[in-house]
Amino acid sequence: MKKKVLVVVIAALCLALLGACGGAAPEEAIIGTWECRDATVPHVWLCLLTFDESGRFVDRDGDGGSFSIDGNSLTLQFDEAMFGTHTVNFNISGNRLTLTEDGLRIVLNRQ
Repeated sequence: MKKKVLVVVIAALCLALLGACGGAAPEEAIIGTWECRDATVPHVWLCLLTFDESGRFVDRDGDGGSFSIDGNSLTLQFDEAMFGTHTVNFNISGNRLTLTEDGLRIVLNRQ
C-alpha cells in the first residue's frame, strides 16, 4: 500500500510546468496541505501532502523529509533511506497542484 501511495505522489509531483499562484514564489505557493482522491474501483486511494515554511513535508502516513524547488522541479528527500529522493515536475494553478513524472499525472487540491 505504501508503495502504491508513493507512486501516486511521485506521479502527481511530475505533472506540468510551474505556474505562478497569486504572484507568490513557488516556495511560498506550495506551503499548505494538498489532497487527492481516486474513488474508482479498484484504485480507491487518498494521498495527502503537507509542506511547511521550514522546507519540510509529510505525507498521509507520517513519512516526510525535506523539499526543494528549482524552476518547475520539486525534489522530495525522504528522511527514511528506503524511500530515497524523488524529483518531479509540478504546476500550481489556483488551488490545484499538479505533479507529473514519466507520463503519470496527479492533481491535488489545496485543503
